[in-house]
Amino acid sequence: MKGLFDELGYTFSNDDLIKKALTHKSSSSDNNERLEFLGDAILNLYVSEKLIHSYPELSEGKLTRFKASIVSRQNLNLVAEKLRLSEFIKIGKGERLDGNSILGNTLEAIIGAIFLDSDYPNTKEILQKLFLKDFLEIEEESELKDPKSALQEYIQKTYKSLPTYSIQKSSSSEGPLRFQVTCQINEANLITHGSGRSKKRAELEAANNMLTLLEKNG
Repeated sequence: MKGLFDELGYTFSNDDLIKKALTHKSSSSDNNERLEFLGDAILNLYVSEKLIHSYPELSEGKLTRFKASIVSRQNLNLVAEKLRLSEFIKIGKGERLDGNSILGNTLEAIIGAIFLDSDYPNTKEILQKLFLKDFLEIEEESELKDPKSALQEYIQKTYKSLPTYSIQKSSSSEGPLRFQVTCQINEANLITHGSGRSKKRAELEAANNMLTLLEKNG
């Protein structure tokens, strides 16, 4: 069990809660279904709250789409796999962990158990770690679209053309791979640069820099 606590970054005061959270209904009548119910509600609250506070520019439709993606059975199964929950779950004979939602459901049960063992602030800290990657991906996607779309719309309207992006270079000699991108407006004879940990982020920065430059020149 210590291995799971290490993966979670949380140690239970009440061992009975985590034992129940890891017990599937095929193994015992004293199982994790009620904890799963609670964990599902807490996870939905956390994700909704995080999206509302972190991304005030997103529409209700995008908020709904991003939330659905994070709490989907497929994503919850992936998070559960990273925690190696399959090593700890108790299932009945003949039951399998692949091709179903048992892993994700167990993750929700653990969330419910953490809440009962501590409180909501502590549970939020664990959820922040577990779903950090998902929110970073949302940040990248939401940030990506506005400057690039705004620049494209402006260039189409002003010059009847499109901005061009090209990778100048990429480097990983001093840490994580970073991309260097140029954004060029041929008709205005303007070039800006951007860098980022992905090509999309580098293009985003270059587009944002171009918008700033056009504003100064305009």
